[in-house]
Amino acid sequence: MILLAPLLSFLAMGLIAAWGHRNIAPERPRLPMQWSANGVVNLQAPRLVAVSGIPVAIAVAMGLVAYLSRDNLGDRNMALVWISIIGPAIEAFYLALLARMIDAEE
Repeated sequence: MILLAPLLSFLAMGLIAAWGHRNIAPERPRLPMQWSANGVVNLQAPRLVAVSGIPVAIAVAMGLVAYLSRDNLGDRNMALVWISIIGPAIEAFYLALLARMIDAEE
């Protein structure tokens, strides 16, 4: 049952990423991924990499949590549920900021 939360989380992040890939500046081949403290873009990546960075990072975090807390199932399950909740929220927030930044540029 606990595996349902991470699966739903990845489904949600995948749908959010697909929406972002399709709707955020579709004419641009590369999207910003990193900014300096004063708002200058430091790193741009291909569209697919830019919108899928958060889901990949969340997957790595979930894998590490599952591996490192394999002896304590209660803590592992609680951590996976929290990461499952936070992951799609972070993805949506990042894409909203990205869309806003690109709109401000144009």
